Amino acid sequence: MEDKDLFVVGIGASAGGLEPLFDFFSNISGNPGVVFVVVQHLQRDHKSQMKALLSKHTHLPIYTITEGVHIKPNHIYLMPENTAVHIKEGHLLLEIRKVHEIVNYAIDEFFSSLARDVKEKAIGVILSGMGSDGTKGAIAIEKAGGIIMVQDPQSSMYDGMTNSAIYNDHPDYILFPKEMGNCILKYLTRIKEHQKST
Repeated sequence: MEDKDLFVVGIGASAGGLEPLFDFFSNISGNPGVVFVVVQHLQRDHKSQMKALLSKHTHLPIYTITEGVHIKPNHIYLMPENTAVHIKEGHLLLEIRKVHEIVNYAIDEFFSSLARDVKEKAIGVILSGMGSDGTKGAIAIEKAGGIIMVQDPQSSMYDGMTNSAIYNDHPDYILFPKEMGNCILKYLTRIKEHQKST
């Protein structure tokens, strides 16, 4: 599969986002043929245990992002602490967060780069979290022709990020995390069927 044919799912999560991530990946069956990139708000000195924890909820291989890594379908990539991640021409690039940065906009940054790089093949997912990170990036993905899924605020421990995205972006889908995987697969099936008919 060519890089230009790959759909990339960017998943933004912050406070209260652990269980939704588990629910999301527990309900991804088979090999969906897409790339998953997880962007979280992590403390600068926090050593994330996400890889070990998430591996109990998915059969897909999980990698902590290293500079310049080339993305592959049916893989999960986790952002390391103290960084921002961008995507360019099928490679994930890391940037060390500046010391003076208090507010973390890592999700906006990744979503915006995703919109530029894969355009209509971008799928943005916003899960539980405080603040509004993800909203500007979601708008960029929508403008590029991609789609946005937002966790139903009823199931969010912290609904700041989800409500911000809903009120400002009008996402394509508002779902419980366990429903998102099936929705993505149905969406991809419709895209493929449309391509065959044209």
